[in-house]
Amino acid sequence: MTRRPALLLYANAGLFCDGYILSSIGIALVALQPRFHLDPTSTGLIAGATLFGIMVGAPVFGHLTDRHGRRILMIADLALFVVVCIAQLFVSNVWELIALRFILGLAIGADYPIAAALIGEWISGRGRGAAVNSMQVAWFLGAAVAYVAGYALLRAAGSESWRWILASPALFAAVGLLLRASAPESPLWLASRDAGAIARARFSAIFGAEHRGALAFVSAMWLLQVVPLFAIYAFAPAVLAALGLRDQSSPAGSVAITAAFLAGSLLSLPLVERWGRRPLCIAGFAIGVVAFGLLLRNDPSIVIAAFVAYAIGIGAAAGLELTYPVELFPTPIRATATGFAAAVSRVGAFVGTFALPSLLANYGIGNVVKGALVLSAIGLFVALRWAPETKGRQLT
Repeated sequence: MTRRPALLLYANAGLFCDGYILSSIGIALVALQPRFHLDPTSTGLIAGATLFGIMVGAPVFGHLTDRHGRRILMIADLALFVVVCIAQLFVSNVWELIALRFILGLAIGADYPIAAALIGEWISGRGRGAAVNSMQVAWFLGAAVAYVAGYALLRAAGSESWRWILASPALFAAVGLLLRASAPESPLWLASRDAGAIARARFSAIFGAEHRGALAFVSAMWLLQVVPLFAIYAFAPAVLAALGLRDQSSPAGSVAITAAFLAGSLLSLPLVERWGRRPLCIAGFAIGVVAFGLLLRNDPSIVIAAFVAYAIGIGAAAGLELTYPVELFPTPIRATATGFAAAVSRVGAFVGTFALPSLLANYGIGNVVKGALVLSAIGLFVALRWAPETKGRQLT
């Protein structure tokens, strides 16, 4: 049996890189825009290519993880991180960069179902929720490090800093790859393979009568958590200005925003075990409803409080996006279901990336917040009606 600290270290290495890669592109674009004379369309394609890659990679590689095992896929996954990140040093045009960012998205999409299945299958019912929720902590840590390192490289490397910013995750991915190289295979997956369950499992099994309800719940919950997140980020400039952190040449503002979500993800580690999954899911959406309701009052004095409350609340509940599929689906289709739900959520992220600026320009922040409030209210209804309690459930 592998030790828990080692398991969490090598399993979460990919999530750390995910947070780093997805967060660093915004900093790299500062130098990329004048270098390639980017217009809004090409900027959106560069930013969105990774999200589109996740939409494709999560279900495809989730299913491959169920078919061929967790170990081989998690090693191949980080190996791809290293190669593609380094390849970004040598791009000469926008389309090469878009292609590489799409491939990175495939690898990032793969890592969610791989790491979640690996952690869940190694750890018994007691403490399993906190262990899987630690993936969210790793993601936000990676994002925070990306902002600090990215701004340092932006200042040090000048006009070519974007190359080093985009390639820098290769260092962390290489360390993670070394850790994963000696990792054992999941005992639950080996048992399922030996029993013939893996050979019998098909991708379509996740849509069967036995599983479609759980799949619909997890996919809807994940989507309804992700989309309102874009609306709350629209308030970031006001919050940063109030905190005196609006200097665009400093990472302090980005780190401050990330720290609020990181605080919530850390809070989830004890709460997911003490409260259970269902109460935490309901609380996350309920806090979202209250926070967006307060923001609609347009009172500057409560913007920071509402922002922080939402960040902590949704940061705590977001870990359930991976904990629920781990505990709701059996081993032969666990990663497949996780990957499918991740892809559904990235549809919201992909659309939001392109739609939010237009919505803000055409309808104003008030209507965007109303939309986020409605989505959070729907999420609260879904949680109250269908969120199950899976704490202590024996995995099959």
